[in-house]
Amino acid sequence: MFIKSIHLENFRNYGRLDLDVGPSVNIFYGNNAQGKTNLVEGIYVASSVTSHRTSKDTDLIKFGENEYKVSLDLIDDDGSSCSLSSCYYTEKSELSRNGRPGRTLIRDNAPADKISEYIGVCNIVIFAPEDLNIVKNAPSFRRKFLNTLISKISPSYFNLLSNYSRLLAQKNALLKSIRSSDSMPSLVDEQLNFWDYSLADLSAEIILKRYKFVKLISDIACRHHGSISGGKENLSIEYNTIFGVVGALETFLTKNSKYDEYMSKGLSESDYGRIKGILSDLVLAKLKSVRNYDIDKHISSTGIHRDDIVIKLDGLVMKSFSSQGQQRTAALALKLSELEIIKMFVSSTPILILDDVFSELDKTRRMSLVSAMKGAQIFITCTDKNMIGEEIDVMQGANKAAFYRVESGNIEAEA
Repeated sequence: MFIKSIHLENFRNYGRLDLDVGPSVNIFYGNNAQGKTNLVEGIYVASSVTSHRTSKDTDLIKFGENEYKVSLDLIDDDGSSCSLSSCYYTEKSELSRNGRPGRTLIRDNAPADKISEYIGVCNIVIFAPEDLNIVKNAPSFRRKFLNTLISKISPSYFNLLSNYSRLLAQKNALLKSIRSSDSMPSLVDEQLNFWDYSLADLSAEIILKRYKFVKLISDIACRHHGSISGGKENLSIEYNTIFGVVGALETFLTKNSKYDEYMSKGLSESDYGRIKGILSDLVLAKLKSVRNYDIDKHISSTGIHRDDIVIKLDGLVMKSFSSQGQQRTAALALKLSELEIIKMFVSSTPILILDDVFSELDKTRRMSLVSAMKGAQIFITCTDKNMIGEEIDVMQGANKAAFYRVESGNIEAEA
């Protein structure tokens, strides 16, 4: 699949943009703060609904406007055309019918009722300076990386996350309504039991997905990291969730000789039901054990919403014990693993975005990056088009690279 044309309305510094692009390498160059990153962000939002730079849709709306719209015209691998369009509006927009903000998703000119029907149609992997946050910042960045990857491959996983978030919000609303922890009325206890049983059941399914993909990420990222670093350092990644859960899962897989089956084609229905029940019971027991604390603090202190992936270099946690150069190499290895995993599960090659990353990488890292990208449609932003020479020869296929100059939100294609 590749993008044929991009359409932006009231997005960041673009009032209106309609741009045809090439099927191979597309290079957008110009000075800083002209709109290069805004353009590729718009491409990413059009395919993935969310931004890689902000969690607030209001940040994406052009100043003075009340909604934005981003759209892509696509050509599938079989030559057929398709389209995606994502529109977000505020409560002040004429599009708002009930005085509330909202979102409209259109797939092939028809409304997509669920985000899971939209995500995964056009898979994009983006490499950007913000990738360092995965390694060095809070667990939420690593969860987002993991959730985004799995959702691109498994729409059902996105539905699990949505249902979990909804149930968690309802449980938290109940916790905040309880005024005292001196006594716990039976009604409140019954209500919390209901939410905890439901959350535990969903948690078990999400944990089974997350553990598998963290294992895949660890194996593949370790290989890429070894190639980039010359084998001088060892990268490893571990899944950190509710205490005792990973141990129980690994014991089940080992004792029953099911690990290879679980990692490849998946467990049988009966085995899946057994391990899901084991994990659900463990999660439920933990939720109940902290109930009095949660009532006292009016929060859900424990759960998969606090999961993390622990990234280690030679056995030391990178968040605390690594240089920026080491963090950059690890982030690159993680993103290369994302690219490879999507290729494993999805028939079409992902579209790639390199947002101002060449200036951050030395030649070894740049060549490691581009060597994995042959045959894909690629969007590159940079300040100097001449700095990308040898890399273009590696990336481009039969179609020549296309160059575009970006200045003050205006984009001009070179002849």
